[in-house]
Amino acid sequence: MMKTMLPAVAAVLFLLAGCATAPRYQKMLVVGDSLTACAPLPALGWNHDWGLAATARENDFVHRLHGQLKKHSPALRLAVDSIMYQDEMTGWVHLIPCDADLVVIQLSENYQGGISLEEYRDAYAQMIDELREGSPKTIVCLGPWKNTQLEPVIAEAAQSRNAIFVSLREIYDDPANHAASEGVYPKAGDFPGDRGMAAIARAILAAL
Repeated sequence: MMKTMLPAVAAVLFLLAGCATAPRYQKMLVVGDSLTACAPLPALGWNHDWGLAATARENDFVHRLHGQLKKHSPALRLAVDSIMYQDEMTGWVHLIPCDADLVVIQLSENYQGGISLEEYRDAYAQMIDELREGSPKTIVCLGPWKNTQLEPVIAEAAQSRNAIFVSLREIYDDPANHAASEGVYPKAGDFPGDRGMAAIARAILAAL
């Protein structure tokens, strides 16, 4: 009898151990640009407010990630926001104090040289510091989708603040991850489509 029970007990302990290591969070804040949430842009045939160019709200990377995390954190709350001046990498006072215990930063696409790359790096690092103040947080910093000059800048800022850096280069380099390959938003074809959004969410999950 004892011998037959041991495998069952071992299986239960294995499952419990797996649950214990799964990431659990109370609130997720995503701070981003148009890949995170984009107001209607009729010129692009875009009439929604979620991440450009997902075909539905639940298909953008924010809501895919939220849905996956809720499997282990059923009460996980979601907040989506941005900063006021993305070219100058400033204007996040409205995000402070931050009560989220998971923060995903997806900023880069609207940088056009308003400040130097060194100033951008320092401002990015300062934002991490201020978001982290007050309570323990997991902070994930996404690399750029198209604006590749910021790849090393964001990576350095994240590393200097012990944040998690997730590069999107391999995802971007696969044409199947672009909206153009799906044909729904041809005028926004260089943005991530549903496949690209899913890949971004998977990359974040893998890094947590």
